[in-house]
Amino acid sequence: MSTIQLPADLDDRYELLADRLDGFDDAADLAAYVLESAAAEIERGDAADAGARSADDDVVEDRLEQLGYLEK
Repeated sequence: MSTIQLPADLDDRYELLADRLDGFDDAADLAAYVLESAAAEIERGDAADAGARSADDDVVEDRLEQLGYLEK
């Protein structure tokens, strides 16, 4: 497993978000979730080009909205 060092400003922002959101212990936990979600989204992108959306897409989209990355 690799370790990623977040820049101080991003670490501070993620720490605040992790405190406000359920299910995250700290900034590293939140960062791991965001990276995993982004990787999964990219990997699904090839399959989604056929136009199919999955329930997981909606879950990820909702979570990214909660994190402030998307607006509906």
